[in-house]
Amino acid sequence: MKRNLTFLSALIAAGLFISGITLSTTVEAQMVAKERNQMMKMLGGNMKKLKQATDTATMVAAAKVINMNAKKLGDEKLWPKGSGGGETRAKMEIWQDMAGFKSKMKDLENASANLIKVAMGGNLGDSKKAFGAVGKTCGGCHKPFRAPKNK
Repeated sequence: MKRNLTFLSALIAAGLFISGITLSTTVEAQMVAKERNQMMKMLGGNMKKLKQATDTATMVAAAKVINMNAKKLGDEKLWPKGSGGGETRAKMEIWQDMAGFKSKMKDLENASANLIKVAMGGNLGDSKKAFGAVGKTCGGCHKPFRAPKNK
């Protein structure tokens, strides 16, 4: 009887330990997903600022935020397994094709870096053209890697 209780106690302890790890991992994944969502919202907000910009200084500032977030979002650490679903619009294709996703983030990083360079030159027309390239790279990631909004 005592042996059965010892075995049962060990089994319960192991179950609690495993549950604790799973719970911790799930909570961490949700926190990372929330962080990513905030960065994506910053990207969108700054794309809107670029679209509405009437001067190059505004464009430089917005492009810098996009560039910084593109660099961060290209890091696999922000995409741990189990951090999809829920309130995130990230498609499972990100985890299935991480190299492709990282490539899209690198394209956005490069296009926004070019926009910074062009906008620092002070020519609004040239800056708007460079913004078009940023828009294409940003949108080029949406179809393969971003789910539509929930209705």
